[in-house]
Formats: sequence, structure tokens, C-alpha cells
Amino acid sequence: MLGAFRAAAHRDPPLPRLVAHLQNATYWDMAEPVDDRTPGEGFITAAVLDIPDGQPVLRLINCGHPPPLVLSDGKVTTLTVADPALPLGLAGGLTEDDYESESFPYRAGDVLLLYTDGVIETRDADGGFYPLADRVATWQETDPDRLVQLLHRDLIAYAGGTMTDDVAVMALERLPQAPA
Repeated sequence: MLGAFRAAAHRDPPLPRLVAHLQNATYWDMAEPVDDRTPGEGFITAAVLDIPDGQPVLRLINCGHPPPLVLSDGKVTTLTVADPALPLGLAGGLTEDDYESESFPYRAGDVLLLYTDGVIETRDADGGFYPLADRVATWQETDPDRLVQLLHRDLIAYAGGTMTDDVAVMALERLPQAPA
């Protein structure tokens, strides 16, 4: 999937065309197993984003991935799309007409928080899932580095010191546009 992304993204295709390319490349790659003993999940979840220069928005096609969060003016917004796409690799022969991106506000000073399911599937001693949006809303932290460090410490504490799933987190701050 990463190879397919790298091969297509530098051409700057419209987001629906890029996702259709990723879907088909992933599907056909997974259709040919490496060997009979290698089990696989057979799909990849992805949040595919376009953050255009000079526009205070981001465009998103969510392919079965946990929804990103945007921290803006002290509020946390979950970027839930109206019509999520299937995870990548579950169908072949799809075209850009099968996808529609949704736009969300993303202004200077906003922080975009992307994370894997390992974050929200972290459990406490009672078996409760980690309430990411609620926790982030109480912190009011907007520095991306400090936010990720705080989230990491909080996840480990919530899990009682031991994580049982892989976790990836990325925080991106939208900087003001430089004058031309």
C-alpha cells in the first residue's frame, strides 16, 4: 500500500482517484498470498487526507480507520464522515466515482490528531476503552509534541503500565500561511 501511495501521490491526483488507486492496488496485492502459512487480515484501514495550501480546510476519505480529531479554540471535534468507505483491500475494480471526500475546517493554529485503533482500544483494569476525545478535551494542550507525549504517558497509566497493542499517534499543527 505504501508503494502504491508513493507511486501515485506525487502526481497530485484528486483524493477520490488516489483512494481508488490504493484500494485496487491493495486488493490485487492481497489477492495473491505470499504463502499458505502466512495468515493476514486481508485489509488495511486508512484515513486519507488532503490538506491544500492556502485553504483553511482538510479533505478526508475514511476507509474504516478511527476518525481523526481536530483541536480548535479549546474544542475537540471528531472528523466523522457521513459515508465511510470500506477498508482498503476488500474490493477490486473500484473507480474514483466510488469515493467522495468530505471537507472539514482546519485553520491556522488548529491541531490535527491522527491515531491508530490501538489508542482507543487500550483498556483500563476494569476493561473500559480509552476515552481519547474526552481526555484530550480536558488537557487543552495544543503543542503537537507535548500533546503526543502527554497522550503517551496517559495511555500507559490508563493501561496500568503495560500496552497490549501497537499504538501510533501523530499531531500536526496548521501554521499560518506565509505572505506571498
